[in-house]
Amino acid sequence: MDPVLGTFHNREASVGLQANSVNITGGVTINGADAAAASQREKEIKVLSALYKSTNKNRKDRNPDRVPGTCKWFTTHQTFRDWKFSPSSKILWVSADPGSGKSVLAKYLVDSILPSTEARTTCYFFFKDDFEGQGSAVTALCCILYQLFSKKRILLSKEIIERFEIAGEGFSSNLTELWDAFIVTIKDNSAGEVVCILDALDECKGNERSDLIGKLQKLYRKTNESNVKFLVTSRPIFEIRNGLHHQEIPESSLIHLSGESEAEILKISQEIEIFIKARVEGIGEKAGLTRAERSMLLGKLTSVKNRTYLWVYLTLNLIESDPRMNIDISENRIQNITSHLPTTVNEAYERILSSSRDLGEAKLLLKILIAAARPLRLREMRLAMQLAARDNYHSYKGLGMIMEQSEQRIRDYIRDLCGLFVVVIESAVYLIHQTAKEFLVSNDRSGAYQHVGQSLQWRNSLHVRDCHLVLFYICARHLFFAEFESDPLSAEESVPEYCKKYVFLEYSANHWAAHLRNSRINLVERELEWILGLCDATSKRCTTWFRVYWAGTNTNFPSGATRLIIASYFGLLNVVKLVLKSRLDERAGINRVDGEYRRSALSWAAENGFGDVSKALLKVPRWRGISAVVKRKAKVNIVDAFGRTPLTYAVWGRHITVIKQLLEAGARVDLEDDVGGTPISYAICSGSDDVIQQLFKRADGIDSSSRGSISGELLRSASEKGREDVVELLLGTGHVDIDSRDQKRRTALMESARCGYYKVAMLLISNGTNIEAADDNGKTPLMWAAREGHEKIVRLLLESNANIEAKDDTGWTPLMWAARGGHETIVQLLLEGNANIEAVDSKGGTPLMHAAGWGHRKVVELLLESGADVNATYEQSWTPIMCAAGNEHDGVVRMLLGRMDHVKCWKAVLDVWPRIPGDLIVRSLLRSGLDTEATDEFGKTPLVCAIEMGYADLAEILVNGGANLEATDRDDMTLLALAVRWGFWEVAGLLLDKGAS
Repeated sequence: MDPVLGTFHNREASVGLQANSVNITGGVTINGADAAAASQREKEIKVLSALYKSTNKNRKDRNPDRVPGTCKWFTTHQTFRDWKFSPSSKILWVSADPGSGKSVLAKYLVDSILPSTEARTTCYFFFKDDFEGQGSAVTALCCILYQLFSKKRILLSKEIIERFEIAGEGFSSNLTELWDAFIVTIKDNSAGEVVCILDALDECKGNERSDLIGKLQKLYRKTNESNVKFLVTSRPIFEIRNGLHHQEIPESSLIHLSGESEAEILKISQEIEIFIKARVEGIGEKAGLTRAERSMLLGKLTSVKNRTYLWVYLTLNLIESDPRMNIDISENRIQNITSHLPTTVNEAYERILSSSRDLGEAKLLLKILIAAARPLRLREMRLAMQLAARDNYHSYKGLGMIMEQSEQRIRDYIRDLCGLFVVVIESAVYLIHQTAKEFLVSNDRSGAYQHVGQSLQWRNSLHVRDCHLVLFYICARHLFFAEFESDPLSAEESVPEYCKKYVFLEYSANHWAAHLRNSRINLVERELEWILGLCDATSKRCTTWFRVYWAGTNTNFPSGATRLIIASYFGLLNVVKLVLKSRLDERAGINRVDGEYRRSALSWAAENGFGDVSKALLKVPRWRGISAVVKRKAKVNIVDAFGRTPLTYAVWGRHITVIKQLLEAGARVDLEDDVGGTPISYAICSGSDDVIQQLFKRADGIDSSSRGSISGELLRSASEKGREDVVELLLGTGHVDIDSRDQKRRTALMESARCGYYKVAMLLISNGTNIEAADDNGKTPLMWAAREGHEKIVRLLLESNANIEAKDDTGWTPLMWAARGGHETIVQLLLEGNANIEAVDSKGGTPLMHAAGWGHRKVVELLLESGADVNATYEQSWTPIMCAAGNEHDGVVRMLLGRMDHVKCWKAVLDVWPRIPGDLIVRSLLRSGLDTEATDEFGKTPLVCAIEMGYADLAEILVNGGANLEATDRDDMTLLALAVRWGFWEVAGLLLDKGAS
């Protein structure tokens, strides 16, 4: 029972200190406010530092400034003006063909037309798919958040900092985490107008682009509370058109300005002519051309139809680099130079590459650029070129002087091979433009390709599969370097620091398997044996590259992985078959699991959607001479550390092929994981008709119409157990009622608040859950978090404007629950939020009474310092001090006595004495120093009052407690006389025994 209600607990008094400052031996005092401010600044800097790491990838300024007179076709357009001056939140999508100057326009808008002001914050990101990190929506959001916080530090709220602290390193690498932080930020009342300019969205990586468009759809599907405007530029590709014109975005929220329409093409063409004139003047000044020579050059350039900015750039660079421009220049020479100008961008590309000093090496370098998962640094490219050309390098030492070449020398080497077709920016190698890749790559899926020669064209000469094969060989040869056996990466060693020692390791470890898969080559047995060596988990080489790879997943390393598990994880079918056939993992067996997640090869393959690998694992081998251990097929219903089966993971990923295979092999659809989810329930929640249809063929007695109850139950269970991955999965389906309730009327947010799972609560709140929902006892999420002592969730709910004065069915407020639990920091938070310190519950109890009754000395002191009424009375006229004394919390009693009038205290005791067994209360009060000789306005001591009122048991306690036996009333009657007068013979006998006169 609650102490305030009169149940007495014989607990020891807790001892603690509470003050506004911390005193340190030696007289040094740290003021609490200053320390808190310093701590807040430190936390803010950590967030900004994490986001700042991505800002170097926001290369706005690599685009040239606009030439005066250009970009007016856009800035004077009524569509743009309507968007700019609209008071509501809108998206403006600007589409135009390649080379039309979209990036230059976007830079001009950021710098000159829409700069940040006191009322407006302009953020931007320029996508570029072949620039490291610049094709990532994650990087884009990091940059945008950094710009917002650095321009308005007030927007870096406590909620954002807490999200960062919880997510750790994952904060700046998780698209959902960053987007949720962005939504919180733009809804802040201090945000004002926010303009976000995203240039070249078509160059954002496919999956991330789809995710980002989906989040924009969700933001604009209904009238949002923020004042954020997005301006997006891109090519007019179907996915972006379809995504931004989606039915979930109202027409009133989307404006499309098409730069590929005839009217806009004409305006852009006129501005390109202005650009050509400016460039010609620049060349003229540099080369000392006469006015006539300049006019001739201008005439030749403007005579070409269908010009683009990119064509002008390439063509003028070809002209400038022509040796004849620097030797005895004349009108005739200019006539000769410009007589055969390329008429298209593709012709310009052809001329650039045809002038290479070594066509074979140029082709090799371009293959590497085409297939590379990220741009290679200069030294990485030099190493890759060496390994591509020769297969007899076995160590860094063997490379010798090659790796000691200066970056400038490597830069010159690349320029000699590919000219303007390749650029080097900040020591990384890139193709000059997205159209350069499209120019090179063939759409022919046959795999055959043209050999580049003097008489053959470069256009469509490279095939992606062949490019991936080249990079696979480079990576594999590199991973067999001797250093990875002699100096392996240990579990304790920093992966980034280790990779600094070995150029190209970060790349080869992370991408060799993907290049092998994408090459789709049928390897011969000798090559397979080679790859088996890379997957040999007992070797130091394999452990090294696998640890480097796994560091990028931000999850615990799966120790104990076998060769079969590694090959299955990466989808290496031929390797998996060879492992099974050659008995290489005979001791481990096909069902061996890793030591961290307890997952089998089949589980990993199913999650990653590798149907061919799953099929091989599920099929009983027919090879002769294979032992029973290896010959066994994979267990289809094997469960991991979370209770999940391979089918669960396949359903999560919606991998239809794998789902079919597993079901045909006997996978059960009803096995529960640790949150109560089953493959069939996850299928129902997914909303995917294809997935549901497959599983319902094997399900009995389950109705797909029960999706709501199933998904709600899963969401609550996952929230209760803190399974963030499951919560995110369910919310991502869009087919779950986020506020569904169980039999106790509890929602998922209540469960996460009750159990203290901050990240789950944050996910739920950011997805719009009702923070004021109450369960069958009237408790809200804030009450649950306050009761259980989950400070970060309390802070999150308060920052989300949860009702701080809400009351449950017994009238308890969040402050009462926090006080009862002794959660000092939460009490402080609630008081800072102006919680009513004198709120009363249905029986008149106050927060101070609840804290005192449970003996929470620090909370009592905090409440007293905040002005709590020490004399407040409860339902039965109890006061806070009685609540503490009744449970023998003497330390709290002494604290309260120091704030009270002793006479008033005695009057309160006498008032409640007939209704309660108050001996424990009085004994605690006496031990704590309550004055037994305090006299009221009539001169009576507590003992006199007790005798007059006939409280024999109280009188006995006072007599035994040392009360003055010679005290008299105002008529000078002695205690003995009073007892005789009122006929209290038991008290009279006690006084005589004690020697009273």
